[in-house]
Amino acid sequence: MRVVFVHTPMATVPVPERRRFWRNFDIQYHSTHPELRHMKRVLWELPHWMHWLGGVLEAAGYDDLRVLDFYSDDAAMIDGTHLNAAVVDAAVRREAGDVYLFSPMTPNLHMAYEVAEIIKKANPDATTVFGGVIATPMRERVAAHPAVDFVVYDRGEVALPALLDAIVDRGKLAAVGNLTYQDGGQSRTNAGRYQALHPKEIPFPKVDLFPRSAGSDIRYLRQVYALGCPYKCTFCTIQTIGQKPSYFPVDRVLDEIDAYRARYGGHHGIYWGDETFTLHTPRTLELCEALELRGDIQYDCQTRLNRLTEERVLAALKRSGCQWIEIGIETGAQESQDIHKNRMRVNAIDETLKQIRDAGLAACAFAVNGFPEQSPDDMRRSIDWLCDLISRDLLQASYLFGLVPYPGSAMYENPESFGMSLLHEDYARYHEDLPPVFSTAKAGPDEAYDVFIEGLDCLADAMEKTPYFGKAPDNDDLDAFGAFWSGAHV
Repeated sequence: MRVVFVHTPMATVPVPERRRFWRNFDIQYHSTHPELRHMKRVLWELPHWMHWLGGVLEAAGYDDLRVLDFYSDDAAMIDGTHLNAAVVDAAVRREAGDVYLFSPMTPNLHMAYEVAEIIKKANPDATTVFGGVIATPMRERVAAHPAVDFVVYDRGEVALPALLDAIVDRGKLAAVGNLTYQDGGQSRTNAGRYQALHPKEIPFPKVDLFPRSAGSDIRYLRQVYALGCPYKCTFCTIQTIGQKPSYFPVDRVLDEIDAYRARYGGHHGIYWGDETFTLHTPRTLELCEALELRGDIQYDCQTRLNRLTEERVLAALKRSGCQWIEIGIETGAQESQDIHKNRMRVNAIDETLKQIRDAGLAACAFAVNGFPEQSPDDMRRSIDWLCDLISRDLLQASYLFGLVPYPGSAMYENPESFGMSLLHEDYARYHEDLPPVFSTAKAGPDEAYDVFIEGLDCLADAMEKTPYFGKAPDNDDLDAFGAFWSGAHV
């Protein structure tokens, strides 16, 4: 059985104000990462889900694995907005498979459907399987699409091999857990649900799914230490939210890093994909000690501000090669923090960011515009506050995204409780660079979007400063900075 992973393309959203924003953001980022190289194509990062499930399938005896990468193939799109059906059809016919696996995000779900339709026309006997962040909460709707045969929801390390076994022997289909599909014109979700494997039980990833040359198209290598995050932010759709994290053995993590670097380039740094990297202090210190002993791994991580208050943790991060910490600050409004996050106190942010900076660590904020309890003026005040943090070198940079109530989030499931009215379910427009898909009593989508555009300019101005850490690039090289985001891929 040949299994083909499909890397779904993403439409680009040209936002002129993004060009200078991303250029200045990129300059700040590169100043703290002197070994970083500009990407040749915008793959950005290897699709971790493919390597992960590739290892699972190979361990289960399914070793004929291929990839159709439409995400980084410019020819797969027309004007960056529409699928080039002829190019996709030709690629599908060249890489004929028995089973095609999809894991789209919300704004490119429609393109995954289009690719699946092309597959069905080219090879009517092929089976299409969807999973991931949008297919899980919307499993019945996704499974109802004519080009989708099965949806594997939640984690798939157990369910996917069981499904492939059942495709060979259809009599086993009803016994497969975590599975939704159409049966006689009716949506059916099997009763069984598998217990997630502990990370130490998950097979080693199949590192070599992509050619070695893909190493020139990525910004870093994504690695995971822990699965799970106990916090429940209202806008989050990560499928392990609200769960106690479980950890990979440190030796296993280091072996994965070595394998990926051997394949895609030893110059690459690591981005820890854990939602809250510093959540558990003893675990964090254990990994930092191992990284410090290695001494050859530079990395970034993401976490929460309230998990960065211990000096010993900050010191360990610095000694072990941490270059850049991305922090979910979201907004400067305490009311919004109280509603949408927990244990975040705005009045403690200055001091904590100062501690991080003085420990020699660069900090970047995740910021969101348009929380439903905020008026346009409230949104502007939050952006001005972020700009002030950057001007005082407490932050080196900040992302800014529009609020999107993605399926799977508490906001999407019960928008009225947050004072939101969803305007439509055109998921192609559920995009962080497009006008909001909801309205509130405080702001309509156009008003919120106007502030978002203003905010991009304000933050671009704030980031156009001498880097606190490292050295700014020479002027001759400036055109290369930010170019990877010029089309605003998600």
